[in-house]
Amino acid sequence: MRVLALRNSGVVWLTLMAGVVAPSSEAVACGYDSPQSVSRGVLNWAYPDSLHVIGAISREVAARRLPLANFNRAGPDLFGKRFRATKTALEKFGELLRAASSDPSQLAFSLVLAEPVLWTRFEPSADGLHAKVHVASAEPGDLVLVTGEAVISEIALGRLAVGEASERGLIRFYGSEKQKSDFIGTYRHAGGQPIAKWGASHAAMPPAAQLITDAVQPSGGNP
Repeated sequence: MRVLALRNSGVVWLTLMAGVVAPSSEAVACGYDSPQSVSRGVLNWAYPDSLHVIGAISREVAARRLPLANFNRAGPDLFGKRFRATKTALEKFGELLRAASSDPSQLAFSLVLAEPVLWTRFEPSADGLHAKVHVASAEPGDLVLVTGEAVISEIALGRLAVGEASERGLIRFYGSEKQKSDFIGTYRHAGGQPIAKWGASHAAMPPAAQLITDAVQPSGGNP
């Protein structure tokens, strides 16, 4: 109970900190808006050891089992292309969750991408959970998932199952044991196949943003 109380106080503090840098939740800064605003230390304080996911993701990238996150690419995000690609991935992640369970009684949960500290809340509706991207932080009492941009992109593309990502340490869960077990029990297979290692013929893996952009490009469109 003490741990949950501390975590809930952390959620409140994260929300207050967000209010310092922005007047409303719609304008809350994340790393896509302002790289200098990223404060992963605050995230790690509120959710102890949450930044271990970055180490786990780095190992998967080095082993060529995950693409490089588009947030980590050099250069400015011209016209917000990287953010839009990540937003698309998060929305498609929500679609996968609805495909796994359309039960309107599914509880809301929050997810944060560790690289840009971008928060998304998945809220219930008549046909299941829908993504509300770029919110201030989690709501008190929410199950919180800490993961990375490339992880969500791969799940959204059906290349990585939620259960596999959890087992590899690519997603960390913060909440009650019941919340965690219910989530894994419902969504373990969302995302399809486990991570598949790319063949030696691939000189380099494309960034997560390009994967999502390619996935949503209409067939027959210009390359």
